[in-house]
Amino acid sequence: MDIVIRAISVMAATCYFGLLLHQPKSTLVFTALIGWLGYEIYLLAGSGLLAFFVSGLFVGLLCEIVARKVRRTTTLFLISSIIPTVPGLGLYRTMMAISENKLDMALKIGLDTIGGIGALALALTLTTLVFSIIRPLKRTSNHKETK
Repeated sequence: MDIVIRAISVMAATCYFGLLLHQPKSTLVFTALIGWLGYEIYLLAGSGLLAFFVSGLFVGLLCEIVARKVRRTTTLFLISSIIPTVPGLGLYRTMMAISENKLDMALKIGLDTIGGIGALALALTLTTLVFSIIRPLKRTSNHKETK
């Protein structure tokens, strides 16, 4: 039952964030499913830096594939889908530790949070890079075949 509540809440948060950004309603179902699957991958991978990276790769890959299938831009799906995985709690805890003058704890939590953000950014960049390399290769091979 816990997984059902988590799935519904993650998908609802993803959809509401998409609505906040005026995302087309026809894309919200895809965005919600990708966000939920990315969050579950993050939890299954253990909630560390590797979990952020693997989840980011998975979300980036799904967003690229879905964007090509429905002929929309990748960022349309990506911005809302990655929200459940963003380490916002780490940022909040860092600010709380700073406000309580616990600078050692703030530094530790802050570095972990920045590492998670960096792992997400690297994973999303890698998936975009791979798909941007694949696309011109397909066009070049199709162009050669028609001659």
